[in-house]
Amino acid sequence: MWNPFLKKPLSADKLPVADSWQVAKGQRAGKPMILRTHEGYRDFLGVSGFEHQVSIAVPFHYADANGFPRAEESQELDVLENAICSLFEPENESLFVASVTGDGHREFVLYTRNPDAVKRKFKALENRVTTHKVFLKIQPDKDWHQYSQLH
Repeated sequence: MWNPFLKKPLSADKLPVADSWQVAKGQRAGKPMILRTHEGYRDFLGVSGFEHQVSIAVPFHYADANGFPRAEESQELDVLENAICSLFEPENESLFVASVTGDGHREFVLYTRNPDAVKRKFKALENRVTTHKVFLKIQPDKDWHQYSQLH
């Protein structure tokens, strides 16, 4: 169980962390979801300087009865994830920490040390993505509370 009193922030000069991911099934509001989280940050109370949580939500064109994408659309979402990582992660400006799939959409979760750059780069992402509409939300989250909720 996540206990913020036992954890300390990771110093940004210790980046990058080991690339380790976990996939889990869960529910949100009674609907099934699949959660993929970067486990490299699990033992820390965030990363120093990365105080804003970024959510990029992508509604599906055709969700199945359980709210998941069909195989073809799933492949398009994988391409979109690669585009997100290539735009936002260089020089550790943002860190991709999770994706949540279900209820008719996929949400890509990142943390950033530069929210203004995220806004600019999101415009480039919108221009680059032709298969889906993408939505951006940035919120303060110094202690990575949103990330901790995913465990």
